[in-house]
Amino acid sequence: MQDRNIGWIVVTGGTGGIGKALIARLAARGQNVIATAREPERLPTVSGPGRCVGVHLNLDSSETIETAAAEVARTVGVGRLSGLVNMAGIIVEGPLESIPPAALRRQLEINVVGPFALTQALLLLLKRSHGRVVNMGAISAHVTVPFYGPIAASKAALASLNDAMRLEFAQFGVDVILIEPGAMKTGIFSTSRAARDANLSASPQLERYYRPALIKMDRAFEKAGADDPIVVVDAVMAALFLNRPKNRVVVGKGTGALLMLSRLPIRMRDKLVKSALGLTAALKAPRLKRA
Repeated sequence: MQDRNIGWIVVTGGTGGIGKALIARLAARGQNVIATAREPERLPTVSGPGRCVGVHLNLDSSETIETAAAEVARTVGVGRLSGLVNMAGIIVEGPLESIPPAALRRQLEINVVGPFALTQALLLLLKRSHGRVVNMGAISAHVTVPFYGPIAASKAALASLNDAMRLEFAQFGVDVILIEPGAMKTGIFSTSRAARDANLSASPQLERYYRPALIKMDRAFEKAGADDPIVVVDAVMAALFLNRPKNRVVVGKGTGALLMLSRLPIRMRDKLVKSALGLTAALKAPRLKRA
């Protein structure tokens, strides 16, 4: 991996499991990092030769995006902003019947609109340095499974924006790379599951109908397992530092099989997805009682 003499790198979502690991790796390599978080006081303390500066940022707040961008500009000064890693995101999951529209709006705001707005706000600095933008997608952009519609929609939208960024920013010497992980061993999934269950409990009827299917699906995911976040960190490092990085990278346990699944005819794919998750019987419509 060749050294591109990176000056400053912005990493959003610095308090998440993958964000913390990435910041530590960058600092150990001697890179200066501007780490953003909703609660900057929770950002990790780095022990490497690289510096780490914390910045407050809520991706669902245009005001904090503008303020954070200004702070990044002040920190970089006449130096180089050579990388932006749009790592921050949330997961909204659950039966579509039970998800409040406000939750879907927040999903799209944080996972799509926020990264777009921050990239736009920092683009002049990135142009000046011929920097790179690394967007964090997900394998769910290729295959949507039941009860994960909102997160899949956000990652599919981000993938489309990423393609547009790559095509439009290339003329300025700004490379744009998309990393698409599978399930990772981080706390984000337990957080999203708790929110899912809270939404569902608000409707006892929906709770009774969907709970058996959710139990089966949760067990299927637990059996399949999740990968170590280090594989994502490795992919981001390659995207930042290789002379000619891949434009779109899928990483993580089981993602290859999901990519193959995405290329199958839709009816066959739907059948295989429900079967693999144990949902074939659980998602059959209940019989209506005769009057």
